[in-house]
Amino acid sequence: MKRTKLTPNQLILLRLLYEKDFDNIIELFGKKNALELRNSLLDTSYLLSENCKFTDTIISRKNVEKLFGIRSDQINFWEFYNCYPIKVGARVLRASGATSQLALKHEKKYLNKVRTTGAHLNAIKAIESFVAKQKQANKLGYLPNMETVMNNSMWEQWEVFIQPDGVEEQEWNSDLI
Repeated sequence: MKRTKLTPNQLILLRLLYEKDFDNIIELFGKKNALELRNSLLDTSYLLSENCKFTDTIISRKNVEKLFGIRSDQINFWEFYNCYPIKVGARVLRASGATSQLALKHEKKYLNKVRTTGAHLNAIKAIESFVAKQKQANKLGYLPNMETVMNNSMWEQWEVFIQPDGVEEQEWNSDLI
């Protein structure tokens, strides 16, 4: 199995095979061309099956996901990103649009650091808790820029702010009378 530079048509076919979108494959390439394209991928690391029906083609999900940057656990970066303020006063803390270069850069950094949905959910709780604490202390003006948060994985440090539901400031009122 060798890694070769794939043509645009091979890339499109691989993506559609990954999604099992056979109707679009036939519409885009036709049956004969799709079969020829699929056969041209047999000596790559992306296909695992040979001499089978087109619809039974087995792909290497791991290799195709790596090629296209697909995450199999489907972590939604924007759930995390939207927990952080865009702006405090005149200071801009993060990008507002999903298509901006800065947001895409932050998404890439986040997805490289957060690998599981459990870690993702924990990061969301941590950032929400930290922002809430800063707001409560009237210190939102001291929030670090999102670039700093991303570079230092600061949500890991902010896990200390996560409180179980219903125990906020319980220590002062926990004595029995």
